[in-house]
Amino acid sequence: KALEEELENPMNIHRWRKLEGSDPSTYEMIQKIQTLQRRLISKTEEVVSKEMAIQEKEKLYIDLKQILARQPGPEVAEQLQIYQQSLKEKTKQMKAMSSELNMCEAQNAEYRYEIETLVRELHDAKNKYYMQKRKERNLKERERHMAGGMIPPLISSQRQESVNRFTGGGFNLKQAQKA
Repeated sequence: KALEEELENPMNIHRWRKLEGSDPSTYEMIQKIQTLQRRLISKTEEVVSKEMAIQEKEKLYIDLKQILARQPGPEVAEQLQIYQQSLKEKTKQMKAMSSELNMCEAQNAEYRYEIETLVRELHDAKNKYYMQKRKERNLKERERHMAGGMIPPLISSQRQESVNRFTGGGFNLKQAQKA
């Protein structure tokens, strides 16, 4: 009730001021409305373009999220590291075996060369042995013929025809003529 009385009889007169101003003209109001409409249209276009950009970014975010979900996790990276380590070990073993193989091949070539040399030496020794045997046999035949007073045959094909000759099977090479 006290407030009602104060409103009816204000004590502080300067509390209320009259606003001074004038009504703008109609033309100015229309111009102001048009500028405000232009600003509203431009802001609306900005909002639409920004909404489209936001939608594109959201779509890109969803795509990247799906790609990231398909990416391997830390377990796969750990397994890959284990595989790489085992691959390094196997590579090291393979290099060691390769060098060992090369060494064996070189030793094998050396042994082959040594075998070839020994085979040649053996062949030469056999030839010398057989030549020596032939000389000794020829010498013995000459001594026997000299002791018997005969001239030694120079060619072995001139031997006596009366001696029976046999092959490895024990068969006589000269067959007796049947009458």
